[in-house]
Parts: sequence; C-alpha cells; structure tokens
Amino acid sequence: MRTRISNRTKAGVCLLFVLILSLVVHSQSQARPTGKPAIKVTQVNEVLFKKLLVPNGKPLLINFWATWCDPCREEFPELVQLDKEYKGKIDFITVSLDDVEDIATTVPKFLSSMKAEMPAYLLKTNDESGVITSISKDWRGGMPFTALYSPDGKLAYFREGKIVLATIRTELNKLLASAAAEPTYVTIDYVKIKDGKRDEAMYFYENNWKPYRVEALKRGVIHSYEVLESLPDTNAPFDLVLVTRYKNREQHLASEKNFEPILKELRPDGPVTLNALKPDDFRQSVFVYRGMAVISSQ
Repeated sequence: MRTRISNRTKAGVCLLFVLILSLVVHSQSQARPTGKPAIKVTQVNEVLFKKLLVPNGKPLLINFWATWCDPCREEFPELVQLDKEYKGKIDFITVSLDDVEDIATTVPKFLSSMKAEMPAYLLKTNDESGVITSISKDWRGGMPFTALYSPDGKLAYFREGKIVLATIRTELNKLLASAAAEPTYVTIDYVKIKDGKRDEAMYFYENNWKPYRVEALKRGVIHSYEVLESLPDTNAPFDLVLVTRYKNREQHLASEKNFEPILKELRPDGPVTLNALKPDDFRQSVFVYRGMAVISSQ
C-alpha cells in the first residue's frame, strides 16, 4: 500500500533536516582550528635587549615598530619580503614598542596577519631614551627605525622612517660580500674513540665541547662550529671531526684567550663525563689542523 505524505509533513521533514545539518556544521566549525597559532612575542628588558644586539656570526637586522604606528604597519609587508629574500644569510628580528598588555593580543595578531616569521620581541623599559641612544646617537626616537649591524657588531646602517628596499638590499649585499671575501680560519680536531666507548665520547662533547662553542658564538668570538661523526668502524683512522670556525685571523689567534673565561664560567670544576671516566680514557686526538679554511666558511 502506498502512503501519501502531505505538504505539511514534507515541510516539517525539510525543516528538521536543515536544523540537523546546521548543528553538524556548527559543531565541525567549533572543532576545526581557525588557523595557525598566534606568533609568540617575547618580552625583554634593557639587559636582555643588549644581548639581542650581539650578532651571531651574520649581519643582524633589527626593526623597531609598534601597532599604533601607521608607517610601521605600512612597511611591514616589505620587511616580510626582505626576510624571505635573505633567509639564512642574515639574522632578522623585530622589536615592538607596544604596551605590555598587547604582547599576547594585538601584536601577535598583526604579525600573524602579515605572515611574519622573524623572531619577535616586545621591549619593556623605563629608560626608553637610554635604549635609543645605545642604538644610535642620531636616532631621534621616530618609528619605524631599522638598524643593520655587521657580523662584528658595528652599526653599519640605520634608517629612521620606512625602509627603501633597494637601499637596504645594497647595504645587506655589501656586508655579505665583505664577509665572503674575507678568509675564515679553522681549528679541526680529528678524534679516535678508544675501546668502543662512543657513548662516553658523545656525552663528553654534547655536555662540554658543544656548550663552550654555543657560548662562544653568543659572545661573537667564533664564526660557527660543528661535529662530524663517522660510522662506527674500528679500522677508521678517526671517528669524530670537531670543527670550530673563526671569521678572521685575529679571532683565530685570540681563541685560547677568549675560551678561557668561558671554560671557567661553564665548568669551574672541570668537564663533566659519563661513568666517571677521564677524557683520555675514551678519546685520542689523532691530528689537529689550525689555519686558513681551505674550502669555505660553511
């Protein structure tokens, strides 16, 4: 027997279907992420800010801005473009002078909308004029303000007002060309691991050799470092290659003097080792090269 459905019944079914569909869509929209998480903005004071001014072996570009500064907002797309062009070649950070109350709201929201990837900081200081003077005596406090430091920490270029892309590119390329033209120096230590004590050797380098160089890099007394590890093979002439690079001959010659205070600060009681073994129990330096880098600084 065929059952007839009245128009009123059909309308009720349609209404019920629409209600169910709207509930499903609403629940999915609630569960679905609304986008990438907001960019983290780190608050710094005068002391921490001074550490940001120390280059890390590369040209350092710093842009001072604020969300309430219209020219700052207008130039930000060009800053993002510049960051993409020189990614990996320079260090680029932004420093906001917004109120601290905006550090988790207005500031990261704007940076996210710009798709900015540069490390972001917010400066909170009671002595704003002192910070301005520490950057440049010629900075009158206007924003945006952009400062470019050479790898050795010298202020190479600055601009108060919106950047001119052609000009900042020229200044960056000058620094990069100068760094490429100057020969780097290296210390390369070829190490043989004794009696299969690879765990002890790697623990030693991860907890002593590497932290020393991380700190040296922060202080600007080395250019870069790395550990090259060979495959375990008792017949190999060496198992590890420890490379420390210096940006010039003077820095290389001063390495022992520069590392001495670092060793005393980080390991005043001597290096830490695994299983109470002494370094000579698990490692042997086969050969050490000190001099000009033969191939390149990287």
